[in-house]
Amino acid sequence: MSSVAQKKLPLNDRWTPNEDVASAWRFGLRARWVLAHPLQRVVFRSVTAGEVGYLGFLISMFGVSVYKGDTKYSGKLAQISLMLAFATAARNSPLTFLFGIPFERRIFYHMKSAVLSNFFAILHGYIALTSGTADKPENYTRKWSGIGGGVCSAFLFLFSLPPIRRKVFDLFYSAHWVFFTAYIVFLMFHSAKLVMVGIGLWVADVAIRSTYTSMFQPAKGAIRHIEGTDIVEVSMEGVKYLPGQYAFIAIPEIGSFQWHPISFSTAPCEGTVARFCIRCGGDWGERLLALAKDSKPGQQHKVLVDGAYGNTSIDIDSDKYKHFLFVAGGIGITPMRSIATAIAEQGRRGRSVQLLETHWSVRDGVATAVPMSAEHGLTMYRTRGEMEVDPVHKVKNGRMDVNEVVREFKEKVEETKGSMAKKVATKVAVLFCGPFEMFTALRLACKEHSSSSVSFDLHTETFEW
Repeated sequence: MSSVAQKKLPLNDRWTPNEDVASAWRFGLRARWVLAHPLQRVVFRSVTAGEVGYLGFLISMFGVSVYKGDTKYSGKLAQISLMLAFATAARNSPLTFLFGIPFERRIFYHMKSAVLSNFFAILHGYIALTSGTADKPENYTRKWSGIGGGVCSAFLFLFSLPPIRRKVFDLFYSAHWVFFTAYIVFLMFHSAKLVMVGIGLWVADVAIRSTYTSMFQPAKGAIRHIEGTDIVEVSMEGVKYLPGQYAFIAIPEIGSFQWHPISFSTAPCEGTVARFCIRCGGDWGERLLALAKDSKPGQQHKVLVDGAYGNTSIDIDSDKYKHFLFVAGGIGITPMRSIATAIAEQGRRGRSVQLLETHWSVRDGVATAVPMSAEHGLTMYRTRGEMEVDPVHKVKNGRMDVNEVVREFKEKVEETKGSMAKKVATKVAVLFCGPFEMFTALRLACKEHSSSSVSFDLHTETFEW
């Protein structure tokens, strides 16, 4: 895609036409990305520098507990790690506002903090029981509240294991609420004051989100089954979001308290109707599919929306990138389509977008659920069956060779550079959503083909937590 020679316009829907306001907003975004980049820089596989620092802090707490080895310090460390587990469970936090670290990445912090809090709690209980501290009359309430809290913590850990969390989400979700509520009661009797700080942050987040959702978010949406697939489309008017973001949605008809993170498949520049494409799996997905099949065309259902959330880990809002490579597997095309559509629109409005390609590995049926256009520069890799596609798209049979995709894209980038520009490194924004195996191959390909002339910066989307 070639750039349009005209006055530079705002690059996304967050910026107003007023140039002064737009400049100030660009400066703020750029400052945030300067702060965020060191934390989000991948240092090993998919682990970021921020996560390494956080894990280092948790390990240092572990070292302190081993060194001190008494009831007081083990109890304090259990409280601190549990406080962090509650704080990182909040969907809105300083990590998001200051550094742009999205909720789906902070789940990593939440899980590790919770696991470590269990270890410290066990160590704390062991020291208290073996030293005789727990048997003192003044510690009677703390003893039994600690044991009760430990039982709740054990069940929370058990029902949060991946096989249960991913396969039987209803059980995981219900158990989390039951044992979480009981855990708070036991902690209050145990005088765990530090934990209350984290709980307070989480409760405040829930209260603010609930108020905003009930007062400002639309509550009606159309639910449609895409024939020949296991995909359901939910469309709503009036939802505020940015390209590539996602929202938590709940449909009271199939579960009032079940909120699921779903990516927007549309971009704000396409109109006022926001769409979600949901591949139905698991118990909630099966109920949603049944509801969609029973719905009449245009029928409105109550749909609750919490969000939007999410930020890319690379700065696609500024002029830093002029070359974009989107890679997706299956239904992972939805956030990639949203961002690619917005970037293409920015190109029409004056942004310098020199090259934009989308590579999508897809099975039969799924291709009809997410409409793509010529501006996406799409190449589809058909891994199974037959499918009807727009003749403007390239279609290849078999699995995608991501290493070859990156190599060929690098050659195209080098062809667009002038002789003088070849001495300066060109940065390519690579955005991905799909299976972990594909991500691993793409990460290695980006590393292999990055050079002094072309470097690939990779952003990934994942909800496989």
